[in-house]
Amino acid sequence: MLVEATEMLSLNNVEDGEEVYQRCVLVTGRCLDAPENSHVSILTENDAGKTIFPDQQWPMHQGYFKALLILNPGNNKITLRSAHNSHTLTVTLRYIPLLQTPPLHLAILVAKDSPLLIDCPPAKFAALSTAHSSLSAAIAKFRMTALMWQAVTAEEFRQRGLSRRAFRLEEEWTTSTLSSTHSSSHPAPPSASVPKVHLIRTDHTVATLREAHRAQQHPWARDVNSLHAIFSAALKAYGPPFSDGPVTVAGLILDSHYDAERDLILAHAALGAHDPAGLSLGMFGSHLTYAWPRFLEEVSDCLADSTRPGGTVGNDNGECGTMWEACAVGQGAFLHEVGHAFGAPHTSGIMERGYSPDWVKWFVSKVGYCSKKGEDGRLVRSPEEEGEEGNKCRWDVRDLLRFKALPGFALPGDGDVDAGEPVFEMEEEGDGVRVKCAAGIAVVMLNGGLEPVAFPWEPVGELVLKVVELEGRFDKTKPLELVVVGMNGKEKKMDVWKFMSSKSWIRVPGTNIRLLKKAVGEEQDGSWQWAVMLKKRGKHGKLVDASKIDVRVGCALDGAVVYYRDGTTIPCGPRGRHGDDDPGMGGHQAKKIAIRPGVEVVKVAVNGSSGSLRGLRIWLSDGNARGALNCGSDREQVQVLTPDPGQRIIGFYGSSYGLCQQFGIVTAPKDVELPDYVYDMEELQNKPEGQRSKRRRLSREDSSKTQDYNDFPSEDEDEGYDHESDVDDI
Repeated sequence: MLVEATEMLSLNNVEDGEEVYQRCVLVTGRCLDAPENSHVSILTENDAGKTIFPDQQWPMHQGYFKALLILNPGNNKITLRSAHNSHTLTVTLRYIPLLQTPPLHLAILVAKDSPLLIDCPPAKFAALSTAHSSLSAAIAKFRMTALMWQAVTAEEFRQRGLSRRAFRLEEEWTTSTLSSTHSSSHPAPPSASVPKVHLIRTDHTVATLREAHRAQQHPWARDVNSLHAIFSAALKAYGPPFSDGPVTVAGLILDSHYDAERDLILAHAALGAHDPAGLSLGMFGSHLTYAWPRFLEEVSDCLADSTRPGGTVGNDNGECGTMWEACAVGQGAFLHEVGHAFGAPHTSGIMERGYSPDWVKWFVSKVGYCSKKGEDGRLVRSPEEEGEEGNKCRWDVRDLLRFKALPGFALPGDGDVDAGEPVFEMEEEGDGVRVKCAAGIAVVMLNGGLEPVAFPWEPVGELVLKVVELEGRFDKTKPLELVVVGMNGKEKKMDVWKFMSSKSWIRVPGTNIRLLKKAVGEEQDGSWQWAVMLKKRGKHGKLVDASKIDVRVGCALDGAVVYYRDGTTIPCGPRGRHGDDDPGMGGHQAKKIAIRPGVEVVKVAVNGSSGSLRGLRIWLSDGNARGALNCGSDREQVQVLTPDPGQRIIGFYGSSYGLCQQFGIVTAPKDVELPDYVYDMEELQNKPEGQRSKRRRLSREDSSKTQDYNDFPSEDEDEGYDHESDVDDI
């Protein structure tokens, strides 16, 4: 059970006797009667009472405190004592290193002629000491930062109900830099197992790394990705563990430098890339490393230091006006790139710059003065109490699920995570979308907003989204993106309205009217879905009727083009970026048919099957017909589409994959007046590229070239049946 908050001193995010699997653990708690500016001390011992990590002091504000614990394998007896009245609390955490999981490696890139110094402002004693600017200092700061990343990630997993888990860090036995405090019997720093930092030499010089065209923040940079390539090449040249198999690296560029004359941070690029079969590298410059803590004892001070760094160091993104803000940006932005190395895209929270300035809220109970916002510091509690808006420095739950599926985040007892991606199905009655996932449904998002689901405590295997409810919440004239993420991290998305349009009918919102659909052929993966009505919203908001249809048939069916009385056109097929017709639509047998006022389309014949469509012919109520079926005397594959009794044709729909592969009719009740907004419904549109989900487009297979549309006979010349190649009694 959690350590209860019934005593004067309590912890609220760990269990007594809990097993943990990472070296650094973030704990939060409260002392009920603590005066302001008090602190809590924390001592870590083993079962025999031997100190295994020195006593640490952590500040309290209004009784709230946060602390980092450095654990040793086995049992760790944690004793907390309030400074003002000696309240005590003891809990035991059992640390079990997961040596069977692949670690996150830490590496520092060093130029071949590097001075082995990092940028450091006078406020950090730059002119007097190398305590914060030497290579040793950079290594110590990098170790501490990586442990802080680990602690936050594990706590995020715990809060989301996914078990406390994080990446482990590659370690080595060497002089410990994790504490500045040593016992009287061991005045020198002891040896211990600490995060290993690889020094990676590159053949490039400092001058080469600092060339302006490589600087990511240079407005005219020509080669901002080159530093990532240089770092990757140096890692591979270094050899194991970077030369073989999948490996994930957090890489720090030592020789980054702020050029005050040009106001440019050189030899720096914040970049991350994931390669599941090779080298995954997230990298960052060292230009803000001066603000990071070297030891556990410096964490609170560094994250509360409102001293201004001054003009000798770079103010990255204008967000580093104080030391603590520089620390937050440096540690948080670096973690963002490590997130990319683990496969996270730009989602939200940490992967959307949420670390600035909220990174520090994980570690302190009161934030210092924020120069970017011009705000004085305020009390912060736990992320759970702060909520998503109070602390934006959170891993998006989709990213946590992606990480959870990686070998480096596995815990003992984890089941099979490869249970397939979510599946979308239409309800039998067509009134809803059923979502299934064998691994369990973790996240449901509609147009970017999270939907309430049982995750994380009781993930469901399936759920149904009712169309009537969705129509009441979302505009049906605009796309409705549904994103579903399974508990295995696999994600699937779609446009709900487009998906629902694939059924044999469409319900008109706010009415009992159903539009029916019939088609020949089938949509293929990656095809362009389209719908074109015989009325459309005109330039001035009024509905305008179709005036003619250009049936585009060559050796096969290219599609068709519908002309309207306001002079606009919409193709039954792909569209350009600005709504123009696809310039590649050919058809040497193309024919236009005029639709005079009061005349309707009454019948459509299509030649073809699910493989490809060869021809199209359209009949009007005045007896006219146009088109080519390309069937000669062989009519076996010709299918005629007519409205059901009591229905009338109001438009066409289908899909194209280079050529037209599906062509159908949309019908409505004959004696019912449709509301105007029917012609604005998302599933009845053919939108230009850029206003719809992108679909793969292939080059046109029919090489027949034809004249411009305007060179065909006008509607005044269009009369009678076309007897060239097709019979009329189909």
